[in-house]
Parts: sequence; structure tokens; C-alpha cells
Amino acid sequence: MFRNMEYVYAVYESKSFSKAAEKLHISQPSLSAMIKKIEQQAGTSIFNRKTFPISLTPFGIEYIRAIEQIFEITDYIQNIAYDTHALNHGKLSIGASNLSVESNLTNAIAEFKTTYPNIQLNIFEASTIQAKSMLDSGDLDLMITNRPLSQNKYSRILCQCEFLILAVPDGYPINEQYQHKQLTLDELKNLEILPPEKEISLKDFSEIPFILLRDDNYLRSCTNTLFQSAGFEPNITLELDQSCVSMNFARMGIGATIFSNRLINSQNYEGLKYYKISGDLSRRDMFIFYRKTNHISLAMKHFIDMICKKSV
Repeated sequence: MFRNMEYVYAVYESKSFSKAAEKLHISQPSLSAMIKKIEQQAGTSIFNRKTFPISLTPFGIEYIRAIEQIFEITDYIQNIAYDTHALNHGKLSIGASNLSVESNLTNAIAEFKTTYPNIQLNIFEASTIQAKSMLDSGDLDLMITNRPLSQNKYSRILCQCEFLILAVPDGYPINEQYQHKQLTLDELKNLEILPPEKEISLKDFSEIPFILLRDDNYLRSCTNTLFQSAGFEPNITLELDQSCVSMNFARMGIGATIFSNRLINSQNYEGLKYYKISGDLSRRDMFIFYRKTNHISLAMKHFIDMICKKSV
């Protein structure tokens, strides 16, 4: 019954046998005869030829819906076939920030590259604004950020959560007061289950100097909110562009700083005392974003699975 269904669909779209025949590059009598044969096989009419333009009968409406479902299934299978091929010869472009330190993201990238060596993997370290522009232009397949984006335009998947922590240089006297609240490396990796008594109020550290990122950085807007909630204006001694650089200057004793607990590992743990900031404002969820209009390739799916798995 669905043999030559593309001819039926052409008539439906054109609402005319003559226009459909011209589009299909066949004669109108041949097209009419073909449609009539399909209707005979079905035992009922698809088109109401008494209206102008021609319209669908109740059966015809259901027949067209069935054709469209067949088209969707066909596209789905073709995409799977393309994706299977793409895992051997495709490419994947990812944009994110803070790729210069070990994290779930860098580990997932390394695992993906090892598992699928023939995929051309393009990694861009960029600010959220830069990465969003690249995502919109099609230069990126996936963007990873904790900054909110429009859910009307983008699909998002939660891949991990992070916490903004306070890092104070080892030599600052205030650390003596709060030894019982200082975080070990293991605690920094599991802040979701840290008891409330280990948290500090940011206001208790209002007298020390701070190293912050510049105003155009999203992390700076988050830290500004933390300071506003704590009820004080920080004494800013230095403004920088990257968290990893602010960490290095903090170790030199220039000032305390605030950054994600995801940036701390066994190699860079020393030289600072770390504290969990109380309140929900210190928690940030990290999402993978992609355009809703994009076809989700198998390479994209596998990378998303890898990074989400590493965040468990």
C-alpha cells in the first residue's frame, strides 16, 4: 500500500496533480493512474477530487500521517548509519573554560580520544561568551559551562556540580582561627556531603585582601553575589583573567581568592588553606549545551556519556 508513497505525498504537498507531476517530472495521466491504483489497493480514496484545491479524505489524512512517520523512521535509520560511519571518520568540536587543569572534563576528553582515535577532536578553551558565539555559528558541537543559557534555543544536560571555595594563603594569621574548618583534598572532592559545621561565613574573612577575576568574567559576577550576600565590599588587591593564575598569586601571599573546587588536585593542593563557603550561592551546576536544531551525532552522545559517567 505504501509503494510509491512519495508520489502521493507530492500531490498532498502541491494540492494539485498537475503541479505534482511537473515536480516529479512525469506526465499527469501517469501520476493520476498511479494514485488511483494505490487507492484501489487501499479500498478507499485518499484525495477528494471535488474540492479546489484537492483535499484529503479522512482516510487520506491518516495515510499522510503514516507516510510522515515512515519518513521520520527512514531519517532516523539513515542518521544511525551516518553516525556509525562517523565514529570512524567524523569530528567533534567542544568549547569550555579551565582546560588547563585536571578535571572531569579533561579526563573525559582524554578517554574519548583514546577510545575513538579516528575522530577529529577539536577542543577550544574559551570564555562562555566566546564559546556561545561559536556554538551559534556551528563551529562548536558542544559547549560546557555553568552559565545559564536560553532553554528555548539550547538543550542542556547536567554533567556535574561544583562549589566556589575560599582559598587563603598559608601564612595568613586568620587561618589559625579556623583550623577546624580547613578542607582536606578528599573533602574538596566531596563537598556535597560535607557537614554544615565545616562551612565558614565569608564575612568572617572580610578584613583580608582578595584576588578576583575581572568584571567581564562570569565567575566574578558569582563572587560579587557572594560578597553582597555576606554584606561587605572586598578589599581587591589584584584582578586577573583566569582562576589558575589567581591561585598562583594567592600562593605567593598576595591575597585570598575564590574559585571552583574542581580546580584542586594533588599537584596544586599545597600552599593554600581551603574553606567551604556557607549557603546555596556557592554551588554551581555545570551543563553540556547544544543547539536544539542540531542532529545529535553518535560522537556527541558518546562524549556526553563519558563526562557524565566521570561525574558520578
